Amino acid sequence: MKKLIFTLVLAVMATPLFAQDAFEKMGSLKNIKETVVTKDAFELLAEMDMDIQDKNLKAGKDLLDSLKDARFYTTSNPDSAKKMISIANAYVKSKGLVKLMSVKEDDQDFAFYVKKGNTPKKIQALVMIIDETMNTSNPEAIVMKITGNIDLGQISKLTKMMNVPGQKQIEEATQE
Repeated sequence: MKKLIFTLVLAVMATPLFAQDAFEKMGSLKNIKETVVTKDAFELLAEMDMDIQDKNLKAGKDLLDSLKDARFYTTSNPDSAKKMISIANAYVKSKGLVKLMSVKEDDQDFAFYVKKGNTPKKIQALVMIIDETMNTSNPEAIVMKITGNIDLGQISKLTKMMNVPGQKQIEEATQE
């Protein structure tokens, strides 16, 4: 009996060590292209020798300083796209993210979700989901997650700088 209890306690304690977060699970799917940019990469970019007198460069440096992590996932495989969208939607629901905007247009659905930050203009996380699985000739899905202490108005600048998928939708959504 003691061995059984000990085994159960050990199993329960070890479970969190093997748990994957939703985005790690998404990256392990077949036929998925994954790009992950870490805080260390953003810090290196922010430390590059720049002329900080330039207003745009200063804003870019401030943006890089505020980022923790960025993850981008894309696929053109219909099965993987559906799984990827399902994982992203489950993540949004489980983390209580708030829908910022959604658009349904032709064979494309896209939505932006945020986790609010300390002020109305700041967010802790942005998740973008572009679902084009209804397009039978080119079913595609794109999911992006950016975390940090982010000024919402700076998101389009970041995606433009990184040349990420979904850039057009982000620019349209964050226009002031």
